[in-house]
Amino acid sequence: MKHLVFLKKFAALVLLFFILDFLISIILINGLDKYYGFSKQANVLISGSSMAMSGFNREEIENLTNMKIATYTHEGVSVDERLAMIDHFFLEYPNSVKTVVYEVNPYIFSGSRTSENVYTIFYPYMDNKTIDKFVKERAPLKDYYLNKIIRTKRFDSRLMRLVFIGYLGKYDNLKTGVVDSAMLVPLIAQKGTRPVRMNPVKKDVFENTMDLIRANNANIILVMMPMYYAKLETFDENGFQNLCKYFETYSLTTEHVRFINLNSESMIKNRQYYSDPLHFNVFGQKQITGLISSYIVEN
Repeated sequence: MKHLVFLKKFAALVLLFFILDFLISIILINGLDKYYGFSKQANVLISGSSMAMSGFNREEIENLTNMKIATYTHEGVSVDERLAMIDHFFLEYPNSVKTVVYEVNPYIFSGSRTSENVYTIFYPYMDNKTIDKFVKERAPLKDYYLNKIIRTKRFDSRLMRLVFIGYLGKYDNLKTGVVDSAMLVPLIAQKGTRPVRMNPVKKDVFENTMDLIRANNANIILVMMPMYYAKLETFDENGFQNLCKYFETYSLTTEHVRFINLNSESMIKNRQYYSDPLHFNVFGQKQITGLISSYIVEN
């Protein structure tokens, strides 16, 4: 009899746990959707890495363009993750976006990753079959099933930060620091030493992404994000020019694709725009946001 009472209490606790887990996960996913801009019918989707995250202020772009913007961006993502992100977006929100702003940079076809477990950013969206398949192919089985069963476990500290930003609605870049002279010493010594790799597999993934966007009747703006000149000059100059030439040729030979390179002298030489040689502070974000907003409106 005692065992039966114990089992009933245990079952009630387990049931309560999963009910609370489900309810809390709904609150968390709602905040994450707000951060990305999924909670409204977006006219423009911005896809990118940490450079895009630091450079584009969604709220300000909406004010300047009078359009609704979604920013499906995250640090550490490669072309593979970005293909999954864009596929996920169009599956969940078809026929809304008319333009995709796709950030590109010298690392895009390198095949290297800044984060080996970047697939974890997709955990909250495992209910989507495409995302579920993407995660299952990459995550350890134990982690996959734990996150599948316990929904709140899908939100790590990185994603929780985005949830809070989503609810607060504050998308300003809060960094006011500028490039430190100490950061430049190793970069000057590396001038011209970094190859700009054009991995053919990654190029195929990129072009498949472009085909997917165009199949969803959206125009594409490829944006080469600026970086501080000392960082830019660490890349092989011919390699960087060949990369830009590839995007220029691709845009000229592919319908509904345009390419803009924001590495102007005024952008790359002003240290007041950068919190580090690769990312923008609040002043740089204001410049980048203004430039892309004007381009979206004009085109």
